[in-house]
Amino acid sequence: MIAIDRITAMGVVFGALAFLPGCGSGSTGPEQNAPTTVDEFAAVPAPPTGAVRYDFPEQVVAPGADVQTCYFMEPVAEDVFIRALDSYQSRFGHHLILFRAEKPEPVGSVRDCTSIQDMINLMPVISSVNFGLQEFPEGMAVRVPAGTQLVLQQHIVNTSENSIRLRDAVHVRYAPKAEVQIMAGFYGLSDVNFILPPHNQHTTNWECVVPRDMSVLLMGPHMHEWGKSFVAQAGPVDNLQTIIDIPEWRAEMRDTPPVTEYSKDAPLLLKQGDVIRTKCTWMNTTAEELIFPYEMCATYGYYFPAPEGSEVWTCGGSQVF
Repeated sequence: MIAIDRITAMGVVFGALAFLPGCGSGSTGPEQNAPTTVDEFAAVPAPPTGAVRYDFPEQVVAPGADVQTCYFMEPVAEDVFIRALDSYQSRFGHHLILFRAEKPEPVGSVRDCTSIQDMINLMPVISSVNFGLQEFPEGMAVRVPAGTQLVLQQHIVNTSENSIRLRDAVHVRYAPKAEVQIMAGFYGLSDVNFILPPHNQHTTNWECVVPRDMSVLLMGPHMHEWGKSFVAQAGPVDNLQTIIDIPEWRAEMRDTPPVTEYSKDAPLLLKQGDVIRTKCTWMNTTAEELIFPYEMCATYGYYFPAPEGSEVWTCGGSQVF
């Protein structure tokens, strides 16, 4: 189920965060009454030693618009190792996330990237800190192979009455290869087959089998505004440990989730054959069925060590009855 796995890696955790019914159209064209365009430029400090600044091309976003846009960057000439991503946005920014393109596009391209096809083509590398990771521990980094085209994704929700002009940026903190002893990886696990009936509560309970021994640095939840509760457990099937338990999910947790973090010296240890089990409950208050990606149920995070060439672990999940 390659397509589902790839959708999981991209869309479940990061890439489909703007897929919400009732959001603005994303149009940046003329609006009635010709609203004023207001500069909302992010304050960006000088990058620290070892970091490189990347600027997202200037954007103008219409009032009420909810837009997710991708900037296709120059492919990296050699293997690079990333320790952290520091993002700088205006008050209307929801996230900046770094992906890699499975199918390269022209360098410098900037376009909307909220489709299912985008979820298949874009694989996560590292997120901004609002999704839970400040930086990898000393001696640890995510490897990006030579020739990879990096893609910077920007999510903006303009809740103002004016068009806004944006200049967002990130600092990518690199580590010299000689200083990296441990390769980290990303995991994104999701149920993409649920159907939420209108005006009803619904629960899905599913699990993914851990493919190799791993040490988990971070585990985070992801649902949207119809989420009601979330539970994630991990370990042997007959001895699961509850890692995340959110009895009352709030809509703002979509973009600032309450994650569980571990250290390099005291990670969550999982063995090959263990499972990560996720249980999501929603209340669909709309008159229509809701499906992925308008709602989501995902568990994501970072782990180590990541085998070279397998820096991303994705899983569509199996139902637990």
